[in-house]
Amino acid sequence: MTQRRRIEVDGVAYELDPQPVRTSLSDDQTMLWGLEVRVLRDGQALGVKTCFVGRVSVQFRDAEALDRPVDELAPVLHELAFEKISSRLSEGETGDEILFV
Repeated sequence: MTQRRRIEVDGVAYELDPQPVRTSLSDDQTMLWGLEVRVLRDGQALGVKTCFVGRVSVQFRDAEALDRPVDELAPVLHELAFEKISSRLSEGETGDEILFV
């Protein structure tokens, strides 16, 4: 499982704390995964980014990851979410949001 990630955006240090991955209910291939990522600065929670990562995004990043168990897929999902969150933080959005990746 991916651990907390420390990032710096525009000279400000943040910590991203990913929560467990949830998969969409389907009788077929999973098309969407969801996870919450807590955003912290100096140990204080600023917000929760609820991220939904689509199958196409995962396939573009690492097509083979789609055939792995969710615990091995999670690092790919986390990386995609972290990149989106980093972009939002650089736009000044530190609070709660729903993000689609």
